Amino acid sequence: MITVTSCASSANLGPGYDSVSVALDAFHEVLDIDFSDDNSTETVNVLDANNRKIKGTPQQAVAEAMVKEYDPESRILLRSHGNIPWGSGLGSSGACSVAAALAINELLGLQLKEDSIIHFAAIGEHYVTGTGHVDNAIASLVGGLVIIESPDSLKWHRATIHPDLKLAIINIHLNIEEKTKKSRAVVPKQVPIGSAISNARNLAMLLLGLKAFDIDLIKAGMNDAIVEPARSAIYPFYSDLKEKLMVHGALGVALSGAGPSVLCILEEDSVMANIKLAASEVLNRYGIAFDLIETGVCGGAVIAR
Repeated sequence: MITVTSCASSANLGPGYDSVSVALDAFHEVLDIDFSDDNSTETVNVLDANNRKIKGTPQQAVAEAMVKEYDPESRILLRSHGNIPWGSGLGSSGACSVAAALAINELLGLQLKEDSIIHFAAIGEHYVTGTGHVDNAIASLVGGLVIIESPDSLKWHRATIHPDLKLAIINIHLNIEEKTKKSRAVVPKQVPIGSAISNARNLAMLLLGLKAFDIDLIKAGMNDAIVEPARSAIYPFYSDLKEKLMVHGALGVALSGAGPSVLCILEEDSVMANIKLAASEVLNRYGIAFDLIETGVCGGAVIAR
């Protein structure tokens, strides 16, 4: 049996819509894979942690595509027992897709390169979200902070987060049907040149600030003039929450991916109590439950036999 562990991720970081993502070690998809002796017509079966068969998963979509292309006679059994909250904005579909692509690659001895792994992971992303965006998947695969150069050519670059910076996730318990589809639908197709300039400036400042631990650059840079304002109708609590978190010690705050969870950049561990208090003040008012989780930057997916 082979086990693949891939990490959660947080995309956008405010101004970097579909361009920046960071791998997080607080949550993981853990996927076991082996050949199956099942002689049924199903090429791939996926089980949950309780050994119940589950269908319609990104793991299944990825695995079926790869088996069809490389070894259509195989019968594969996958068992998923990760802990990434689904629909949370923490890259669950990207992590699951990457885990499946790596697992099939390892089981069948394909020796595919990273670009091919991402290509197949994009199939799982498209299956779940309707789009083949790969910012979360790339972060889950290679770890760290990644900048996506071109989604079409699957090019990316690593950036640096200073090791003394702290990250925290406010995992917001809010179930929105077809959340990713709705969140992407409200993103404007055209924006004023001033907003585009603001986001370009903010992203540059943010990346410099994260590398150098420059508090002023992080505070100035982790702001979005385009996407987060457009999503305010979906998350009416967010502007209040961000303002309160910044007052209570956060250096930067952003919706994690398509939300509803929120990524916070912190200067020190002691701020966590204040962050929890700030989140409670706002989210209790809206009747929304949440968890606060401190996290580090994940180093990428791991394969074990």
